[in-house]
Parts: sequence; C-alpha cells; structure tokens
Amino acid sequence: MVRTGLLSLLIACACISPAQATSVKQQNLVDLIGLSEIIVTGQVISVTDGFQQGVPYTEVTVSIDEAIRGALDHRYTFRQFGLIAPRSLGDGRTYVGVTPDGLPRFTVGDDVLLFLYKKGSLTGFRTTVGLDQGTFKKKGNLYENGFQNQGLMRGVSVKPSLLSSAEQKLLKAKKGPIQSEVLLGLVRKAVHERWVETGRLSHVQ
Repeated sequence: MVRTGLLSLLIACACISPAQATSVKQQNLVDLIGLSEIIVTGQVISVTDGFQQGVPYTEVTVSIDEAIRGALDHRYTFRQFGLIAPRSLGDGRTYVGVTPDGLPRFTVGDDVLLFLYKKGSLTGFRTTVGLDQGTFKKKGNLYENGFQNQGLMRGVSVKPSLLSSAEQKLLKAKKGPIQSEVLLGLVRKAVHERWVETGRLSHVQ
C-alpha cells in the first residue's frame, strides 16, 4: 500500500488550509460566495480519475446550466485531489490516495450547484469552498450540501429590505433541504449586485 504525504498533498492541491484539512471549518453563505471564483449550476456528465505528475486526481465535467460567477463555456471540467477508488499499480502494490473525507464525491447525473475556489497554484486543481459544504446536489426542487445545509445561514447578516419573504424565511433555516430557486435567487442577487464586496451581505458582528 502506498501512502505518500496525503495531508500535505491535500493542502497543496485542494486550496485549503492545514486547519481545514484536519477539521473542516464551517463556512456559511457569506463564505461560499466571498471565497468562490466560480459559481455554477449544471449536471455532472463525466467523472474520471488518474495521476498528474504523480499526484492522484478526480476529474469532473459539468454541463453548465447557468454560470452565476465566471465566464464559462457550455461545459466545465476541473480536477480535485484523490482517486475515485484505490488503484492497482500493477506490481503488487495498491495506491490508496482516494478522495479524502470532506471533499465532495460526484456521480454522473448529479444535478449540482457548485461554489469553486481558485485553482491551486502548484497543480491547477480546485475544489469547492468549504469542501463538501460548497457542493449542493438537487433532488426534485430542493438543494442540500454534504453537511445537510447545517450552518449555511448561521452568522449571516443582510438587510431584510433586500430580500423577498421566501429569502427571509430561508435565512432562518438551520438544517435540511432548501428550495432550489429561492437559494439560487438569493445567490444571483448577492453576486450580481456585489453584496459581499459592499458589505450588504456579511457576517454577524
């Protein structure tokens, strides 16, 4: 079995801090929007894995429905750290550098909303803000991230006058699936009107 500095590679390749690598820091909606370079909705159409200069990766391709942030084509492909599953090296050894706990795992057909960090400077890899927290999967008309949306609205401050009644109700949600169009409407406004940059959407002081 091959284990070669998974923690240090994760830090370098997934654009996260050491603290996040050992214990995922809770990120709310302010963080997801403020720290993301790309925000998209779409459907996962391909998931493959391999090695890039000896570093294991999973490559995900999404057919884009909407690019809320970032100028993208109809499809977008990114790589994050880790293989889909352990892989035989053909010499009796098995490489076990699979996607670490906390990073999102994707399946073809997933209907997703993704908040993506900037690319890693060393590898070009990227992953979602807050790891599984920035990956929302849609079932019916509901979105839920890998943490069941827990903490998504905790500590979020925004003027009620900027919000619809449905969005005001959303900000009170503590956990569980949320209406997809309500969340998307809120994210669209916050991004296009630069709420985080201007302080209209911020952390509670």
